[in-house]
Amino acid sequence: MVPTSAVPRRRPAFASGVLLVLALALVLTGCTRSESASATPKPPAAPVVPPGIEDLAAYVASNSCTPTTRPGTDRLGKLLVKTYPGTSFGGARSCPSTPDSEHHDGRAVDWMNSVRKSKEKKQAQAVIDWLFAADDQGRPYANARRLGVMYVIWDNQIWGAYRTGDGWREYNGCEAKKKQAKSLDAACHRNHMHLSLSWAGAMGRTSYWTGAVAPTDYGRCRPADMTWAYGYSEPNPVPCPRVGTVTAPKGASKTLKTLITYSGRSMKKGSSYGGVKAVQKVIGTKQTGTYSATTVKAMKKWQTAHDLEATGKLSYATWRALEQAVWPD
Repeated sequence: MVPTSAVPRRRPAFASGVLLVLALALVLTGCTRSESASATPKPPAAPVVPPGIEDLAAYVASNSCTPTTRPGTDRLGKLLVKTYPGTSFGGARSCPSTPDSEHHDGRAVDWMNSVRKSKEKKQAQAVIDWLFAADDQGRPYANARRLGVMYVIWDNQIWGAYRTGDGWREYNGCEAKKKQAKSLDAACHRNHMHLSLSWAGAMGRTSYWTGAVAPTDYGRCRPADMTWAYGYSEPNPVPCPRVGTVTAPKGASKTLKTLITYSGRSMKKGSSYGGVKAVQKVIGTKQTGTYSATTVKAMKKWQTAHDLEATGKLSYATWRALEQAVWPD
């Protein structure tokens, strides 16, 4: 159920006594937090606002590798930069060995804005206020819902649309004194605001952009025996089943461990990442680390020999066959 109580404000990351002193000083100077924030612009309202509104975004973790900034992600980043000239944003990132961020499937914006600069800190607060404010019908988090914002990380803390009752929570121990160095500003999101989006939000299908309420989209589901899912292809209205981490069996070779680490990840001509050499080793071709035309040809031959469709691509069935070929007895 969507909460109807007041939207929780960010809790400060310093002592309440200091807060009291600061609050009294602000009152005496006639410069309150809300007054200073009011002088900072906010992003525009949606061009068309339908009577309905999206539910708060469910948590859908990254599980695929398609490092291309999605259309809705790109539009949100550009909206923030247009509203606040002089800032910038980043979207997609190259993928690691295992999924760990919505950046890797193009669903996250890093809006470059520093908490150490007064103007930029006010800009960040203005964005948060704009995302969390209730609409004319009293529905909280209205713009966050219309954009499909799944969670926000900013200035040592994280807010999740799927955990609104918890408000802002400490992120990764970032409020500790030992983590206040400038060198940790990126890790603790003090020099940028991170916004992860639902699939509907990332694809630009939500009502902020279209004027029509978007149905929930859970994206591609990961098979229980694969570390990765194939890249996004079309909306999925059904929640994915929970699956655990895939681990190598006792006595597994380095090759098998590598195959399991990258299992399910798409591989096409020109691909170059940690799993390519392991695949090349199993199919008996030169281990260059790049999935070249020669490798594709060798893969087709190998697939035919193992009663698989000879596409040269790594289907789930092909990944399973590769693992089985080096599975310990």
